[in-house]
Amino acid sequence: MQNTKSSAGIVIIEDDIEICEMVKKFLSSYKYKVDYANTGSDGIKLCQKLLPDMVVLDLMLPCLSGEKVLAGLREFTDCPVIVVSAKTMVQSKIELLRSGADDYITKPFNLYELLARIEANLKRNINIYPGTDTCLSYRDMTIKGDNVFLSGKPVQFTSTELKILKLLVKYPGKIFSKQNLYESVWHEEYAFDNDTINTHISNLRRKIKIHTQEDYIETVWGIGYKIM
Repeated sequence: MQNTKSSAGIVIIEDDIEICEMVKKFLSSYKYKVDYANTGSDGIKLCQKLLPDMVVLDLMLPCLSGEKVLAGLREFTDCPVIVVSAKTMVQSKIELLRSGADDYITKPFNLYELLARIEANLKRNINIYPGTDTCLSYRDMTIKGDNVFLSGKPVQFTSTELKILKLLVKYPGKIFSKQNLYESVWHEEYAFDNDTINTHISNLRRKIKIHTQEDYIETVWGIGYKIM
């Protein structure tokens, strides 16, 4: 794999300094700007200061857990967050995605797999239709750039949720299969990962219904999803 040019800023929140230094050295060789913090509270402060393009967050942190750090991050940023954990249970992954994580990688991890996940998440943090979707409207929803308004009130979505939402709203009535959504948003081959798509769709439905009291996304059983 050849070095790529990137100026994206990444913050690593991990209590193991050796891992931080190893990952920083590796990602820096691919031109990423990497900073790290060794506690959850320091990580939140660092992200508030730097407003990074990406956060790599370990769950097992001293004092403040990774789950609480994730909740703290989502109060001021929707940048992609890749969670790193030794937990492999499917339910744990689903709960983290529902809490605002964009991706998940288990320990021990391969540095090149981490790089691939970072690249994929940064790609989908760029507008799917740059220059064409500065303003989208549907029913009581308005999307202006990266800002979503429901019934006139601003609502925060993660970067992944926003990409899925933009894709659905741009083509109302069109049925998107899980494969369509995954390959359009993640920019990689679909591997029949139902949990990832289902969880993000569930998050979208929940946030929309809180502000509109209505369901905007319809499940077309056996096929996929559409904005109705």
